[in-house]
Amino acid sequence: MNSREYRKYRQWRQRRRAAWIDANRKGSHPDTEVERLIEFARKWAPFGGATEEELFVQFGMTKHRFIERLWQVIPESNCVQDEILILAGVYPQAPTESAAPRH
Repeated sequence: MNSREYRKYRQWRQRRRAAWIDANRKGSHPDTEVERLIEFARKWAPFGGATEEELFVQFGMTKHRFIERLWQVIPESNCVQDEILILAGVYPQAPTESAAPRH
């Protein structure tokens, strides 16, 4: 391989690596933590949601934090509207500080 071929090969390799990094950055590969969180919420929805203990064992977080995290990831998920409505009924979002009435 001469120096010209080597340069072409290196450029090709750099472009290929940059494309791979870009594809991963855009989230084309699913985030397993997010999938696990949503699947867990779906599984427990028919029973009124998971217990505080179960959430701590599975995710190491309180119910309040689990619900916060769930609503952070739902907008980027591929959940359909019906699933979102079911999850909203079981895991209601806490009002944000800006939405809470001030006294």
